This record gives sequence, structure tokens and C-alpha cells, in this order.
Amino acid sequence: MSEQIHENFNWKMYEDGYNGSTKLIPNKTINGSNEKNKCFSREPYAQKLFDIYTNQDSEIIKKDLRTGDVVRITDIFNIKDNFIDIELTGGLTLTIDLLREKKFIQVFGYNSIKQFTDSLREKDAIKNFINKGLNAYIIESSPSVKISLWQGHLKSVRDEFMKQIENSTQAYTAKIIEANKGGFFVEVQGIEAFMPGSLAAPNKIVDFQSYIGKEVIVMIEDFLKEMNSFIVSHKKYLAHILPIKIQELDTTKKYTGTVTGCSKFGIFIEFDELFTGLLHTSKMDVETKVQFDAKNVKAGDIIEFFISEITKDNRVILTKESPDEKLKKIQTFIVESKDKILESTVAAVMNFGVIVSISDLNGLIPIADFKKNKIMANNFISGDKINVIFDQYKDDRIIFRLPPKNE
Repeated sequence: MSEQIHENFNWKMYEDGYNGSTKLIPNKTINGSNEKNKCFSREPYAQKLFDIYTNQDSEIIKKDLRTGDVVRITDIFNIKDNFIDIELTGGLTLTIDLLREKKFIQVFGYNSIKQFTDSLREKDAIKNFINKGLNAYIIESSPSVKISLWQGHLKSVRDEFMKQIENSTQAYTAKIIEANKGGFFVEVQGIEAFMPGSLAAPNKIVDFQSYIGKEVIVMIEDFLKEMNSFIVSHKKYLAHILPIKIQELDTTKKYTGTVTGCSKFGIFIEFDELFTGLLHTSKMDVETKVQFDAKNVKAGDIIEFFISEITKDNRVILTKESPDEKLKKIQTFIVESKDKILESTVAAVMNFGVIVSISDLNGLIPIADFKKNKIMANNFISGDKINVIFDQYKDDRIIFRLPPKNE
């Protein structure tokens, strides 16, 4: 008789620590309970009655959730000390111990739990935070639901990164953690990734160790299954943003940059952490030219300059000459050379015309002028001599024309 009673007895009511006393102790087995909504009943109908009072359906919620699922967070409330309550899509509410979610808090830029909870005191702040696209990862769905905000964040970011490989539209801040001969280990949105040295800067990197601790803007390049790691690229970001940013360059402003290397044509200079320009030998002042010829200019040197021009293929040409000095020189040239036949040197042959130089000034003979005179522009090469006449000064450029054949 006693054995039959033991078999039919409902032991579940004691599984959450209830000792059978009349003292009110919350029933921890009730799905959706939190600090705001608590259920003390241990009757068989307790869950259904609690669902009615809290306007949720725990059977649907529990049936739909599986370990490994990622569920959207729809609300945050009951912020107290180290705890917050969150609501998931479907109505399930859970209490989160923030001491177990320090990485989640830190990835959003908060240094402490208090700093995080203080930032969520206003409804608008909570709304803005949720609108970042917060998700919870289901660690366990039975007998009770357990979640991780940090793992939910990582899963969401990984899915987003995978999409970015096919269609790159987003840029991210990457913190460089470690360097080796091949590149850098970086942290992006809480995920460790690898940035090859060839994709880390517009120019060759000499001192890899000097980059440790720095932050750079990157885009997602690829995912290597054998390394289980994303590949990120600063160069990809530069290529993406350059056409927009290059329009902001000011030809009247003096810039300061860092020498990254030299060639026989001039000095390559990096500036504004984005651009690399060439200071051609023809654009140097006397002092810079002397130092350049003596090979005293080296990588890492700081140098001041102006923007001379930006070519159609977005190459930035630098100059030591200020806009005022350039304009004054051009005005003097125009006055002194008016109606005169001048000997020039071919600097480059382009599809739109021939660029020529006279002394340290450059100008263009439009392709239309060659056609008008029935002369093939392609017959000329760099270094050839050609006679020209000043025509006009237009769009910050000297325009020449060819002398009539009888002149």
C-alpha cells in the first residue's frame, strides 16, 4: 500500500528546494518567472495559470526553443544590482546574472557592470541598446531555459561576417592583439581574426611590433575553415572608402605626413591615416631636392606638403609649393609667354592629350588639338621636345595648343 503511494506521489514540487512548509517560496520550475513576476503555487495548474496572468504561452515557447538556437531580445527591465530581466521573442522572460556576462558588457564598451546598468536607466537608452540587434543563445532548453548573451552575440556576429564575405558593406574596428611575421591577430566585435601584413596597410610594414595595441578599421575578407578564423583587411576598407574621402582633400591646406619610401621619381608619403601620395622630384623645393639627391630622406621622416592634384585614377600628387606661390608663378608665366612659341618636353602621353613641362610648370595639349592639326599624339614619347603656345588657364591647369604649321 505504501509503495503504491510513493509511486504516484508528485515529487516535482520539491525539486526546486521547497521543503513543504507554509512559508512562501517562489516556484523556480515555472517558465517565464522573474523578479517582477513570481509564482508560488506548486499545483499542477500553476504554469497555465501563471501564463494567463503574464500574457504568455510557455508551452509554445518551450516547444520552439532548442539548444543552439539564437533568439532575439525584445526587452530589458527590472535592472537591479548585478541582475537584469530580459524578454525574448515569443514572450519568455528570464533573469540574467551579469557577473556571468562580463565579456558581453565589455564588447559594447562598458568597463563595469554598474556602468552598463547605469546606462540603461532610461527607456530610450534601453530601446537604443536593443536596436543594436541583441540575441540570446540557448544553452539549455529543458527542464528549464538557460541562455548566454555573450554566445548569442558571437553567433550573430559570425553569421553577419559570413554574409559580409559575399557582399562587403560594413566596416569594423579591429584591435591588434599580437603580431608575427605573416601579419596580426586582431579582435573584431569580440571575435579573434587574422589580418595578413599585406592587407594591414597601404604600404609595406617595416615594424610589425609597433602596431600591437593599435586599432584599425577593417572589412571582412574571407573565412579559412582550416584555421576556423576570419580574415580581415584594412586595405579593403581603404579601397571602399577612398573614393568618398578623396573628395574631401583640400588643395589649399598644408598637410603633414610620414615618409614610407623613395623611388627615383620621388618620395612616397602617407597622411591622414588613409592616403598615400607621391612628391615628385619636379614638385620638390630646393632644400627637399638636395636632401633627396643625397639620399638623406628615409622612411619615418615627417614632411609637410600641399596637394598638387588628384588624377582621374585617384592618385594623389603632392607638392612643396603653396597654392599662392603656384598661382603667382603661373600668372608670371602667362604674362611673359603670351603669344610666344615655347619649347616644351613631353612628360606623358594620355588618351585625353599630351602632358608637357616647361621649366617646373606642367600643362596639357588636348587630344582635339592634335586631331585639328592632323598629328598623331601617339607618335610622341616621354622626353620628346615639342613646340607649344599658351592657350588658356582653366580648371587649375595650363592649356597649350600646337603652333600653326606655318609658324
